[in-house]
Amino acid sequence: MKTLGDWHKIKTQEDIALLMDIYGNFHDSCIVSMNYHSGAFVDDDRTLYYGDENNRRLSVIFQCQWKPKTIELEFSGLRQMHIVGWQDNYTCDISDAYLAFHNHLLTERLEKVIIWADTDWFDIEKIDNSITEPSDTYIVANELRWRVINE
Repeated sequence: MKTLGDWHKIKTQEDIALLMDIYGNFHDSCIVSMNYHSGAFVDDDRTLYYGDENNRRLSVIFQCQWKPKTIELEFSGLRQMHIVGWQDNYTCDISDAYLAFHNHLLTERLEKVIIWADTDWFDIEKIDNSITEPSDTYIVANELRWRVINE
């Protein structure tokens, strides 16, 4: 039997609902840290290796004021991320997050991706990477898994 500390894959809408229920839709939470791995590297002979799409991973640590306090989301097959840093007159807390599957977003491939955003009113039709305020943090990836981090 899985515990909350085990990795849980998001494969269905029910999996999304479970994560959002356990973590209260990310209410009163914040992003604490991120760690990106491209899968690319240069070996001792100075040969560059690129990795594949699933090597592109982003780990995001969240904390909230409720229980569980700390959670990790790991996105694999990272397609795009838009990370918002400091914004004048805005705080970094998350009221409610957005998490959904989307089909046909990638013009060259007809595959399903998953999108997480720091606002529940996120609109994929308005994705804009310009530097404006307010702006949304969002992550688009092939796959997502999560776990609760024990403090």
